[in-house]
Amino acid sequence: MGGLIQDLRFGFRMLGKTPGVTAVAVIALALGIGANTSIFSGVNSCLLHPFPFEHLDRMVAVLETAPKQNADHIAPAPANFRDWREQNHSFQELAASHGWEVNLTGTGPAERVDGNLVTANFFPLLGMRAQLGRTISPPDFEPGRTSVVVVSYGFWQQRLGANPGVIGSRVRLNGQEFTIIGVMPADFEYPMGIEVWGPLDLSAAEQVNRTDHYLRVIGRLRSEVSVSQAQADLQAIAGRLAQQFPVTNAGHNVRVVNLVNELLSGSRQYMLVLMGAAGFVLLLACANVANLQLARGTARRKEIAVRIALGASRTRIARQLLIESVLQSLLGALAGIGLAHAYHQWMMTTIPAFVLKYIPGVRHMRMDGSVLAFTAVVAVAAGILTGLAFAWHASQADLNETLKESSRGAGASSSSHRLRGLLVVTEVALALVLLAGAGLMVNGFRNLVNKDLGYDRRNVLTFEIALPESKYREAKQIRVFYDQLIERLGSLPGVESAAAVLTLPGKFNWTSTQYAAEGQPPAAPGELRTAVEQAVTPEIFRVLRIPFLKGRALAALDGPNSPRVVVLSANLAERLWPGENPLGKRVHFGSGEGVAPWCTVVGVVADIKPSPWDRETPPTAYFPLSQLPANSVTIAVRTLGDPTGLVSAARAQVRALDPDQPVYDIRTLGKIIDDDLSGVRLGASMMTDNGLIALVLAASGIFAVIAYSVSQRTHEIGVRMALGAQHSDVLVMVARQALKLTLVGVALGVPAALALSRTLAGILSVIQLDTSLFVGLILLLILAAALAAYIPARWAARVDPMVALRHE
Repeated sequence: MGGLIQDLRFGFRMLGKTPGVTAVAVIALALGIGANTSIFSGVNSCLLHPFPFEHLDRMVAVLETAPKQNADHIAPAPANFRDWREQNHSFQELAASHGWEVNLTGTGPAERVDGNLVTANFFPLLGMRAQLGRTISPPDFEPGRTSVVVVSYGFWQQRLGANPGVIGSRVRLNGQEFTIIGVMPADFEYPMGIEVWGPLDLSAAEQVNRTDHYLRVIGRLRSEVSVSQAQADLQAIAGRLAQQFPVTNAGHNVRVVNLVNELLSGSRQYMLVLMGAAGFVLLLACANVANLQLARGTARRKEIAVRIALGASRTRIARQLLIESVLQSLLGALAGIGLAHAYHQWMMTTIPAFVLKYIPGVRHMRMDGSVLAFTAVVAVAAGILTGLAFAWHASQADLNETLKESSRGAGASSSSHRLRGLLVVTEVALALVLLAGAGLMVNGFRNLVNKDLGYDRRNVLTFEIALPESKYREAKQIRVFYDQLIERLGSLPGVESAAAVLTLPGKFNWTSTQYAAEGQPPAAPGELRTAVEQAVTPEIFRVLRIPFLKGRALAALDGPNSPRVVVLSANLAERLWPGENPLGKRVHFGSGEGVAPWCTVVGVVADIKPSPWDRETPPTAYFPLSQLPANSVTIAVRTLGDPTGLVSAARAQVRALDPDQPVYDIRTLGKIIDDDLSGVRLGASMMTDNGLIALVLAASGIFAVIAYSVSQRTHEIGVRMALGAQHSDVLVMVARQALKLTLVGVALGVPAALALSRTLAGILSVIQLDTSLFVGLILLLILAAALAAYIPARWAARVDPMVALRHE
């Protein structure tokens, strides 16, 4: 222990003797370690510990699939869920939940609250208990019992004043009184964004319903059962159900997937790529610092030789130098933690609110003990990695040769020169990979932003309304409310047009419906002919500026008592009647004849892509909202100028019609699309940050190597100039050395950059190999190398031959 303390003291003293070199090394390590700490805090919160559930590794999501339709994410039907739960042999529990649209009144201005209806075993399956009171239990489902609700910690804090006596009090949801029976812990967020949970009472009719798919099903596997075994078990049940109920179940199967993987399928890949990029930055920083260490080791060769001559073992010398390197790395880690904390604070202010609300773990990212432990391990590993070459070269010094050196000291060995060159080549290669990743992400983001979606997202204000069924039971009430609201909004100053739509482009709660054309053969069992179902008011095509191709728009005359009509997207019309005029033809929507009437096609509009993420254009059927009434819709208002100035007026118009009706999710259509792309923007920003750090580190590495080379070749340069070499010749000689290192690094980096481009293309479909991007990045690295080599080259060109020769 005494020897270790002595080495620590000596290490700090030696670092203090070269403060400039130490500061540069600490900064480089801080950038590398800080990048890894920052990314790992996200990985730790979002991927490793997104939920506080017991046995999280055994939690799965259960989905229906339709392989023939390439559909692998179908919400289960209630009757199928019941059969899975009763017949499986793989799960300790299977639970279901369903979204619940809630309007909160009586605690101030009317608010929209995200709710969830759950089965009695939902909370026990997750292993969660209430912080106050209790969770939902079987007695809450008995007929005649008081309606109960469990609230989130945030709801309790923000809307109930964190009152510890809240259990037993009442809250008004959708015009109905509910008794609060429990408050969940602060870290419980499932499903994400939910603030209230109520009992999901599957009636006798729902328990035989195999047509409507709306449940979210989760399960906890038995300890000895794997995901693949559970899937095989449920697929066997699905096969039996397909034979028993061919109309609804033929062609359907089951998919079982790890719950965290399902919720973070896209984010997981992004985070792992970013973690890999941060690892590259750390390697680049280590290479940079290792170069500095080798230069420092050359300057200390005589000191180390003297210590060996005085009896110090080479092993002791190597250990002491490694400890010195680790100390330097730990200083870099302390600075890196500070950088990571600052970056985290900035990043949390830039992440959209909906990402914080709906992506597991993002809200709880912090520098906790596991993150700090990770940082410490990375720092020690970086210290050992950067110090190995330093310790080995210094401890292997030839004692006799070193002690015979002149007072000026000899240059570094040829092996040291080669190693330093190799480190710089590695830095250039890593920098090219990171810059390529950043460039590809930025290009992909730009492609998504500029993608033609088929509608105009500019100057459109949107907000959502959910009319409670307890208050708006009749279709006429719904129709009158929305007709009056659209009329009021359309008359506001600065408004061009206003409309209501079931699901706005850019959002993901699409409703699909099956279809069949009159006079055509019906779909075969298991075959799904589906289209997006849109209920709209007539002005929606004008608001979104979707061009008409044939026929007419929907109109006020298409009322509830008029013949049923529909406007089709061009691709749906072509699917139904290839090469024919669809106007006047009839098509049926729904799961079977008699469920809904035949609709006459009155118009055809251009295809749209709801989101930049959509590769294909979904076939869409637009129905009059008056003929297909819906309690929950999105209002879209096109303005002549900035739509954000209309927010207060829009709220006022809703309050004038119903003071208890909340307006929620108020955003411009452009903001909706922008938020949809926020993950790509953040990924591109972080990759760009890594790329810029890599460029600076690579340039500084080239600078250090060339500067050191010039200092070691002063005599040679003096001889050359004495024999007639010009200043330009010396500049070219130095530049050639930098260019050689850079080109070798580029040659090694290109294959890795191409491999990264293929990986990113698998995550983000709009990323494509761009030759011009790679050429530009190579030229950027060459320019950076030229700038880095310029100052040492100027030093070399200014060498006085007489001084250099006399000194030698």
